Amino acid sequence: MRGRGRAVGFLVATAIFSGACTFGGNSTIPTAQISPESSPSSTTINPVTASPPISSPSAPASPAASGLAVAALPVHNGEVGVGYLAVSFQATGGSAPYTWSVSAGTLPSGLTLSPGGVLSGNNTTAGKFNFTAQVKDSIAATATGSTNMTVFPPLTVSQPCAQVCYVGMGCTTCGRFGAVSGGAGPYHYNLAGGAIPSGMTLNGFALQGPFPLPTFTAPVDVIVAGPPITRLIYNLSASVTDDFGVTKTVAANFWEFFPLHILCTQTSPCTCSGTPACTGMAAYEFGAPSDNVTVQVTQVCDANGVNCVAGTAGLPAVWSVTAKGGLINVSLDPNNGFFGQVTIDLVDHGACVAPGFAVSISQVLTMSWPGP
Repeated sequence: MRGRGRAVGFLVATAIFSGACTFGGNSTIPTAQISPESSPSSTTINPVTASPPISSPSAPASPAASGLAVAALPVHNGEVGVGYLAVSFQATGGSAPYTWSVSAGTLPSGLTLSPGGVLSGNNTTAGKFNFTAQVKDSIAATATGSTNMTVFPPLTVSQPCAQVCYVGMGCTTCGRFGAVSGGAGPYHYNLAGGAIPSGMTLNGFALQGPFPLPTFTAPVDVIVAGPPITRLIYNLSASVTDDFGVTKTVAANFWEFFPLHILCTQTSPCTCSGTPACTGMAAYEFGAPSDNVTVQVTQVCDANGVNCVAGTAGLPAVWSVTAKGGLINVSLDPNNGFFGQVTIDLVDHGACVAPGFAVSISQVLTMSWPGP
């Protein structure tokens, strides 16, 4: 771990915690683990002139203190929720025993400095902290040293796909399934369960590359609240460990939907005759579960499929076509007849639809409305 070598030379083997504690869901937090960086310290000698203590006639007087100095303030960074590895401040010179205190600045919340110079506790508040430690010897001479340390916020993760994230086949923009905040970097990620979809790679809490292009012959599932939808399910989990050894695990469930498909064929054409209200004239399946679908007319021909014009120019003045809930509905002008073949396709405006699969294959609607 970064910084451990510089800090450990100053540490006294006093760990105030042992074992491990549980922090949040799916995380094990080691107790008393040194942070990534040890903070630098500086020292200032403040000699105090004092009379030696009174001694009995039979005992010689104690010599005056000489050269009291702060030798080491081996603080290290911390993280909220992680037990702080106790460290011992050190002094040289003067007349032992020494007494330590904080003379300026602020210790991180949850930490205390004992008179014996041991800094320990549990960090409760994130931030950057600067303070001055003072050591006093037995004849009231003092010396000070200043240092600083950082307490990182607790490692936190989000899980937007813990329940489900819908993705379209070939989609490359919807692979993220988690995000990290807090903790201390660098972060280390690992696949904790499940499998990465074929052809994709795992980068942090994100799948990169296009979701697979499966082959299928029949639906394997249906979502009632929208059009029929075939889906493939990918389940995986990944863990992140920060530089304090705190680990969090994120679960992800991706449901892959297939592109929109209009159910008109040569053997089962989509026709409407004798009425201007062609409700359920055609059906469609698959697409994003949001069912945010529009219909676009690409060509209008006469009843024989010839004499065609591009776009909507050949349509009656009163005309509408919508797609919702797996059905395509057409409405004509009830006062004017129309005989023709209208070529349409569906556009899927749902999230996570690959551009190459957002527009369905075109199909023909044959209209025969003689008018009133």
